[in-house]
Amino acid sequence: MYGEGMCAHYLGLSDEEVDRLVGQLSGERPERPESSPAEATAPQYEQRELDYPQSERQSSGSPREERGRRWIDVYPKTVSPVIVPTFDTAVGVDELTPGTLERADLAWGYSTQWNPQPIFNTRIESADKPIWRASMEHDRCIIACRRFYESSGTETRVSERTGRVIKQQYVFAIPDMPIMFIGGIRRGDEYSMITTRANAVMAPVHPRMPLILHPTELTTWLGPRYMRLADRSAVPLAAHKVG
Repeated sequence: MYGEGMCAHYLGLSDEEVDRLVGQLSGERPERPESSPAEATAPQYEQRELDYPQSERQSSGSPREERGRRWIDVYPKTVSPVIVPTFDTAVGVDELTPGTLERADLAWGYSTQWNPQPIFNTRIESADKPIWRASMEHDRCIIACRRFYESSGTETRVSERTGRVIKQQYVFAIPDMPIMFIGGIRRGDEYSMITTRANAVMAPVHPRMPLILHPTELTTWLGPRYMRLADRSAVPLAAHKVG
């Protein structure tokens, strides 16, 4: 429906949850522990940097383990809360402090005159293309979600509802981390999700993956040296079949 892009569906957070994250990330919550600089060592994705919304922290990411949670499905064109900096990302900041982040309700996908559908994914390798250049330099942002979905390019299954052969869909999450941060860019009241080369878990399903960020990497993503985050091979994704 939306062209050849990947990840056209993710499970988002409510406005209230994103507001809480903004407060925690920017140091407005005193219980937030100090985090080490992103450049020091490769981040360990199992470590707990934040008091995440909701207390169910031992989930493996399996959908059947998360029944009862609030589901907020986000698709292209959907307006949803995104974490945006109040500073120019071409310059960045040394650390996130109160007032450096805020929530913005944005529509997923950049509109264009030549395509009736929004362009909702941006390859990090395409940062210099005219449509992305200004946003990649000055207006990077953060998408907070619980998980994302992707359909296999080769694997199929029979739909229980229609009896037809359909693509096998997978859901991806990070074990023991109920909130996932993904790099994004903003243009006015629109945003796009950044993608990069797939790691070993994602590659059997799709050659691309979202630019998943550890909490200690957020200042790097929102600063001038963001390209060092293009390699996401260390992200420990968990994949589960849907249906």
